[in-house]
Amino acid sequence: MTEYTSIKEILEKTGTYTGLTVGSSMEPLLHQQKDNIIVVYPEERLKKYDVALYVTPRGKYIMHRVIEVHDDHYVIMGDNLQKKEYVSDDMICGKLIGFYKNGKRYIDCENSKLYKFYSRLIVAVIPLKPAYYFVRRYLGAIKRRILKLFGKDK
Repeated sequence: MTEYTSIKEILEKTGTYTGLTVGSSMEPLLHQQKDNIIVVYPEERLKKYDVALYVTPRGKYIMHRVIEVHDDHYVIMGDNLQKKEYVSDDMICGKLIGFYKNGKRYIDCENSKLYKFYSRLIVAVIPLKPAYYFVRRYLGAIKRRILKLFGKDK
């Protein structure tokens, strides 16, 4: 049996990696420890809307969406985040091609019209994210004050 030491090595040797997701940065698309991803070694440069798997200089794996493609780097962001990341080609080790929602329903990232619509929508609303997160924080603060007022804070 062949043993591999990293996801990057698995992708380089076999071309495909499957596994459970970790983290919440790609919600609502992918949910932590619920969805199984299928990632392939990219044969060509990624395109806008692709979901890239990259490895940081510290060896951490991150899966976020490509929102801009430049000659020497990508601008990438998690669907559930506001912060843009700048990733070079040598950091990219995989591309999401599909996933199983809750281990059941398969979503094909290459051919699903609904997935493609979602990808374009999530990128289109990026300019609205700061306002959304501000309102969400503001409403959360109001909720905490109301609960405290009625003695239901915990």
